[in-house]
Amino acid sequence: MFHPLQQDLTSFTDTEIENKLQELSKKYFAAQRMGSYDLLTQVSTFVTIYRQELSRRYMEKSRGALDPDLDQLINVD
Repeated sequence: MFHPLQQDLTSFTDTEIENKLQELSKKYFAAQRMGSYDLLTQVSTFVTIYRQELSRRYMEKSRGALDPDLDQLINVD
């Protein structure tokens, strides 16, 4: 997902992204209490962007944790 005001998230650490998600969640619930539906849409967009980035990072880490020798188990020659 892309938003024109979005920062480059690759320079952030996982902890910074998680902290930003907590901050955005607080802002989301505040906007919900105010009834500002336009703001809800914008904040939820950023929440989605940050969650997708965290998911992408966790998937990369889990792929790296797999045993690289597993590729050699099946030899199709």
